[in-house]
Amino acid sequence: MERLEEWFVCLDLTSMDDILIGYADFLTSEIKPKKITFIHVIKSTEVADDMVQLFPELENREDFDKVIRKDLQQKIDNYFSESKAETELLIEEGRPTDVIVEKMNSINPDMTIMGKKAGYTGKGVIPRKIMKYVYSSILFVPEAARYQLTKVLVPTDFSDQSAKAIHLAYEMTRDDGGNVIAQNVYNYPAQFFPYLPQEDDEKKMNEYLKNKKEEFIEKHSIPKDVEFEFSLNVEGSKMDQIYDLVIQEQIDMIVGVSKADKGITSVFREDFTDKMAYFRFGVPLLIKKDKQKHQKFLKKLFGS
Repeated sequence: MERLEEWFVCLDLTSMDDILIGYADFLTSEIKPKKITFIHVIKSTEVADDMVQLFPELENREDFDKVIRKDLQQKIDNYFSESKAETELLIEEGRPTDVIVEKMNSINPDMTIMGKKAGYTGKGVIPRKIMKYVYSSILFVPEAARYQLTKVLVPTDFSDQSAKAIHLAYEMTRDDGGNVIAQNVYNYPAQFFPYLPQEDDEKKMNEYLKNKKEEFIEKHSIPKDVEFEFSLNVEGSKMDQIYDLVIQEQIDMIVGVSKADKGITSVFREDFTDKMAYFRFGVPLLIKKDKQKHQKFLKKLFGS
């Protein structure tokens, strides 16, 4: 399993910064990175100039940058002053998505950590450019994130990707005795609707799912203490079923693996895991990417 040793944390001068920095500090006890780069992007020169006008004590743009750096560095030091992980703070200017993608290409991190505010809705959670054109794994941290990994949920369709997600979640929780729950959300065949399946049909479906689970466990050497949960999706979306289990089991994190193994066109398609980034689960969501494959695809698209 690829190590997540280089982290890239995106800050925005809001209360979310404290949450992101604090959660990154907590997560170092579970994953142990070598270096964490924090970045804040000033949106434009105009914004900076406006701030200088609002605060007369700031004589110029350089003073404004120093104030930002001092504030963010203090927050970082409050958590990481005795950390074994190396930290660095970058203050940049420009369009946030463009600067973030550019810096990530030069820094080459294994994981990007971003805030996911409750006030955001739909596809505005994070720019699609960052989701699709960044090859690192991405961790979305909501405002209500708990500093614990007692229970981690992995949505599974019995694919190779979901097996990788289960193993990653297991590695993150096993040292502290945490639990991993693999959830399969399934639908009955379309011919049953609008009628409910008969008892015999339910038995056949249960037997089918049981066999799929056993084959999956054997093929991918899934640890025996991983729990499996089967959820019938009668109506609504599969996201709703995942959300219900998050609440019911008091899940601390969701882990998924983004599929990018079916050719260059997969970069443009959003699979189920990618779409989870736009749903408000209320817990951190880690989307693991195959870094080398994504790098290869993006180089083919845009060149090195």
